[in-house]
Amino acid sequence: MLPIPVGTTAVLDVVVRPDHTVDFDEMGNVHPVYATYTMAKHFEEAGRKLLVPHLEPGEAGIGTSVSVEHLAPSWVGDTLRVTARCVEVRDGRLTCECRATDSYGRDLGRGATVQLVRPAALIEARLSEEARRSRRGASDAGGLPVPGRD
Repeated sequence: MLPIPVGTTAVLDVVVRPDHTVDFDEMGNVHPVYATYTMAKHFEEAGRKLLVPHLEPGEAGIGTSVSVEHLAPSWVGDTLRVTARCVEVRDGRLTCECRATDSYGRDLGRGATVQLVRPAALIEARLSEEARRSRRGASDAGGLPVPGRD
């Protein structure tokens, strides 16, 4: 499982679009620059791009952690390169160090992602509608309110 050598990389090239900028649901548009939460998404996507070619038949990966330190702004139209580099594979977990740089070589962000690899059937079962319903039932049984239900 996960024969990924430390140092293996995957690259995701991104052109910043308006929907990549800071726009909060309640507060609306805040800043016309590349959002930290979008960088987190791109870190996860680059890590996934690294993982997928190494999955065995019947395996699947699911993200368990992402960290982002946003170092500098970038604007709509800027070209970015997001790189995920394998730093550890242990106990079915792939840890990637991630970096985002712009076309001028400026470091825009750094961070890490962790993905857990398990049998695809197990992950699908845990993410199924039935699992969601049983979780709701567990909340009911525990005396906790379930939104939308009396």
